[in-house]
Amino acid sequence: MKYFAKNLFRSAKRNLGTYIGAALIMALGVFIFVSMNDTFINLKGQVYSYYKENNMADIFANVISMPKERLKEFEDYPGIKRASGILSADLRIAGEGIGDIANLHVLSYDEEAYLNRPLLKPESPPNSEQIFIGSKMMKARNLKKGDIISLIHNGESYDFIIAGVASAPNYIYAIPPSGAVISDGRDYDIAIVNSDKLEKILGRENIVNEISFETESGYSYEEVRYSLREHLSEYGLQSFTNKEKQSSYNMVDGEITELTGTGTILPVVFMSMSVFMLYTVLKKMIDNDRSLIGTMKAMGLRNSELLGAYLVQAIIISFMGAFIGCILARPFGMYMFNQYAEFFSLPSPSYIDPLSTKIKGFLIAATSSIVAVILGVGGITKIQAAEAMRAAAPSVGNNFSPSIIRHFNVMHKMGIRSILRSPFRTFFIAFAIAFPFALSCTLLASENAVNKMFVGYFEDIAKYDVKVTMENYSSFNSVFNSLDSIDGVGEREIICEIPVTLKSQNHTKPTLLTGIGRGSKLYRICDVDDIFYEPPGEGIILNSRIAKDLNVKEGDSIEISTGYAPKKKTKLPVSKIIFEAFGSGCYVDIQNINQYLSLQSFSNTLIFNTQRGMEDNIKKRLTDDSANITSFSSKRDTLRIYQDRMKSSKFMLRMFIYLALFSGVVLIYNISLISIRERKTEFATMKIMGVLDTELKQMIFMEQLVYLICGLILSIPLLKLFKWLLESLLVSESFTLKLNIEISMYISSLIFCILMLYISGRAILKTIDKINPNDSLKERG
Repeated sequence: MKYFAKNLFRSAKRNLGTYIGAALIMALGVFIFVSMNDTFINLKGQVYSYYKENNMADIFANVISMPKERLKEFEDYPGIKRASGILSADLRIAGEGIGDIANLHVLSYDEEAYLNRPLLKPESPPNSEQIFIGSKMMKARNLKKGDIISLIHNGESYDFIIAGVASAPNYIYAIPPSGAVISDGRDYDIAIVNSDKLEKILGRENIVNEISFETESGYSYEEVRYSLREHLSEYGLQSFTNKEKQSSYNMVDGEITELTGTGTILPVVFMSMSVFMLYTVLKKMIDNDRSLIGTMKAMGLRNSELLGAYLVQAIIISFMGAFIGCILARPFGMYMFNQYAEFFSLPSPSYIDPLSTKIKGFLIAATSSIVAVILGVGGITKIQAAEAMRAAAPSVGNNFSPSIIRHFNVMHKMGIRSILRSPFRTFFIAFAIAFPFALSCTLLASENAVNKMFVGYFEDIAKYDVKVTMENYSSFNSVFNSLDSIDGVGEREIICEIPVTLKSQNHTKPTLLTGIGRGSKLYRICDVDDIFYEPPGEGIILNSRIAKDLNVKEGDSIEISTGYAPKKKTKLPVSKIIFEAFGSGCYVDIQNINQYLSLQSFSNTLIFNTQRGMEDNIKKRLTDDSANITSFSSKRDTLRIYQDRMKSSKFMLRMFIYLALFSGVVLIYNISLISIRERKTEFATMKIMGVLDTELKQMIFMEQLVYLICGLILSIPLLKLFKWLLESLLVSESFTLKLNIEISMYISSLIFCILMLYISGRAILKTIDKINPNDSLKERG
């Protein structure tokens, strides 16, 4: 047994590059698994601990206005354990260093409000002169403790001293009024002020408009929502949702789900590649060591002892791969977690390095190696000692029609015959080509899709330069004419954005309704296939995610209502359901707003283009003169934010692309060399027969060409599989990713595969040059 084990390790030393390649591919799988799951554990653990410590509610509602003393009435409802409410408003901020339009979602600080407790640093309730501001705006605007800022409401300015940083569990991620899903906090964040002070500013003493509920143990959202909605509708109900659908919670939960999927699927892909490569290596070793194995069996070695020797090799490979993967995973996991912590404004983020993921990484690597051993060397049990004393009879494949190859020369024909004579080898080399080709194509398409999703939105859908939101709703004419006196304003249009509630049977969905004029040039409705739609003359266009939540299809009717006219409930036909790449909207003709919601000539948003170089002047003019404007959203600035925020996502996608290409290098190069090593006798015999090096090159060229063609054919189902996996993984409530693999992506991946085949071909020819023709006269032992 000792001598057999030594022989195995000598063989491994001769094929060291192949074993290193298998270990590196395994390291890639462990690296992705550990880094993704470390990020997942840190993000989920700290987010959910924050939710629990600060009593995040189970149900959230927004109303226009409700007396504070009415909150206690809800605690008498079956299933409701506790009800809390605060006053909130979006207010303009001004002050030294602000210089442009920015808003704060100001929340009242009420020590009696048990649910959704804000976290203040330092931990002291604000007095009437203090304000605590979210960390994103503090960082983006370089604000610091002691600075003086002003809140503006109805043209009046109220000064506050910044006392510290604020956060709240239901506003880990705050979406600005402009609807930008990604925000750097420069133009929008949360703030906490004294409750009595905010009531006086807004003129709403003892009033709440953000209400939250904690349910009794054993009660579900479905059991209490009807009674709550009915009662809340008296106060102008604007939105009503459970915790899982609350915008901030849903955004965080979606990212955690994506991490779980990515941290599961991609490691499986790379581990499968490692199993495939180890299987190939071990199977070829069994074929080469057939006589030795037969001899060992004749000398009394059991199958379990022979398998054990190969298993030790596999365990060593798995240990090397897991060790390298774990070492590289830590810095990448920290980087990812810090990106998420900043993106979601996590208070006091701290990275822990869980041992459990490393142990799992080693176990996954070891399991993959054991699987490869069982698959690759299981044939040992079928080898009989007497039969193994002679070489295995070669398998004879079917002949092929001469008409297929009649135009080829002799060496080309020999190359094709060699491929057809060994379909097993052909499949493995073709798979080694197909795998990186398909994976790199889909990853390149993912990067392009993410870029198009954001940049394309402003190039094809939102074609305006500036979007201005008014503090109060106004008539069409007054909104449209509000910019008459400002130079540099180009083509302009009015749209309407209204919070509404959609209902179908027992399903409800709070969302933002967009009213657009037919024939609009500045704002267009578009789906993922770049098909454009006009707002319907009658009915509503729904986003597919909303339609899914409401369980409706085209032609069904839904009920629409808004807190601005709570008594008006209108049935609308669903004229179209579209898959939008970005956002989650519903659309009607702006001229039908009054008919559907009883809101006469109702508008609050103006979109327009600007003359070259005039945007900053317009922004300054609006900042100085227009207290009624709550937000100024510039396409230029929004795109900058998106591009800055997407750098980390693009970095990760590009890293996965490079990993896929690297795995392709390892697979194509090593499996090609494995194939050539087992054909040493064949090439030595050909040399003895006088075959020239140039003729061998022709044969190798034809083999590589056929391998490439077979690999491209095999990549077709792999492309569909990877495309489906990525489209399923990279999905959320905010966007739908559709991968369109363009010709340039196919060409890029094809060039890479051709380059690797060229490099492996050169290595094959060097290996052939080193073959001693006399080897063909000796029996291998």
